[in-house]
Amino acid sequence: MPPITKPAEGEYLSYFGRYVSLVPEGDIIDQLQTQISTTMSLLGKVSEEKSSFRYAPGKWSMKQSLGHIIDTERVFAYRLLAVARGEKAALPSFDQDEYVNGADFDACSWAYLKAEFELVRRSTVALLKNLPEHAWARSGTVSGSPTTARALAFIIAGHELYHQVLFRERYLAA
Repeated sequence: MPPITKPAEGEYLSYFGRYVSLVPEGDIIDQLQTQISTTMSLLGKVSEEKSSFRYAPGKWSMKQSLGHIIDTERVFAYRLLAVARGEKAALPSFDQDEYVNGADFDACSWAYLKAEFELVRRSTVALLKNLPEHAWARSGTVSGSPTTARALAFIIAGHELYHQVLFRERYLAA
């Protein structure tokens, strides 16, 4: 199968362009796989104590941010699976704040959240490695907008890259 390259505008809701734009050219499966070690290395610089840090009042702790990344990847991987398999029903939006508020990530250990992130990402990569070539171009309705399976893979990668920047600039730099 040839490398899966960046989606064109129109393959996803314009809001997600901020994530897709962060992903460099190249095969998305390789990039998602590489992000495992990059992100795990970044997260490994954080102590259990530092993982409860919030860079401003009302902002998520590092634990909540990592929990958000995990939840979001699960949601987008499900959307990708549904679209790739030809789901005809529209897939709804989700409220990231409600998801974080509905969880108790701060009660989890940092080690547990890091391990969970790695498991979820490895699961996403396994899903993508098994997609037939024609499934990548399938389109479904996500958050009221036509979205391809290919775009969802890039959104997953870009969302993580977006949060890597936040971790470096707002959490680790403090």
